Amino acid sequence: MMNIERYGYAYFPSALSSIFSPKLRSATMNSSVNLDRIGARGGGFSLVKGSETLVRIYPDESDRIEVTVNDNIRNFPPSIEAAEEMRRRYKINGRIEIRHRINVPIGSGFGTSASSAAGVILAISSLLGQGITLSEVIRVTHEIELRCRTGLNSEVGLMTGGLVLVLREGAPPRSIIDNIPLPSNIKLVAVVSGPIETPDSLSELSKIEEVERIGDKYLSKILRQPTIENFLRYAREFSYESGFVTETVQEIFKVFEKLPMIGYAQNMLGDAVHALVYDKNLDLVVRSLTESFPDMEIVVSDITSICNVYSKSIEAVELKRTC
Repeated sequence: MMNIERYGYAYFPSALSSIFSPKLRSATMNSSVNLDRIGARGGGFSLVKGSETLVRIYPDESDRIEVTVNDNIRNFPPSIEAAEEMRRRYKINGRIEIRHRINVPIGSGFGTSASSAAGVILAISSLLGQGITLSEVIRVTHEIELRCRTGLNSEVGLMTGGLVLVLREGAPPRSIIDNIPLPSNIKLVAVVSGPIETPDSLSELSKIEEVERIGDKYLSKILRQPTIENFLRYAREFSYESGFVTETVQEIFKVFEKLPMIGYAQNMLGDAVHALVYDKNLDLVVRSLTESFPDMEIVVSDITSICNVYSKSIEAVELKRTC
């Protein structure tokens, strides 16, 4: 009999974070905390450049988990924790092999831990023929992100597209999300110097409360006039006032402000800056950034979409009747 090897596959977009307001009043993360009710408000972008996950299960081998990310990283805690969670849920025996292809920089505010953990959950469920809803995938991912301390609610951005606003923290169904419609003829461009460690002071309750206050202030300003220009402007002001802007980010800002961009902001948290650029200006912007930052990574991605918006004179618009 032919031995046909089976595997589970899943893809998730990246969930780039631009601004956040941590909601961690009981931030000790002990067993009494209801993880479904904590997280962060905020906003960011759902990028087409995301994470692909391939999972195989070898039932006749020892119960260990092996993870490989982009052919070289061998330790990725959110993916391991996700596999352990699925092992408990489905009573899996044997070795679980996980391979990720992540198409954006890791540890730089692109939400790669969330998209990878979600990929493991969905891929294993598919491989075993078990049904699972997207809300449940995101709920489990939310808990894993908090347990591993790798993210605060960026995973809910995987449930929708475009410019995502998290209006209430927590896991589904508690979390509330919304979107700011985007033009169809834009790209997201980012310059990435590298990952940065979360500041030690952010683990202090006083710092958490300060960032929460600043984040809520700028999110309120965004919601009063929810345009993409205001979103990026106030996200950038948030990064300055919260003290997250590094010297490298400041240097990138200075170059960005001279280029034809809709707006720009710092990745949360990363030594990186992202911007929205119209397609007609993309080549010029990418060429200028490549010349200005030859030792940094330039990321260009489409943004996932649930709707598009544009403005033209009424004479130039032709609508097709569908009824």
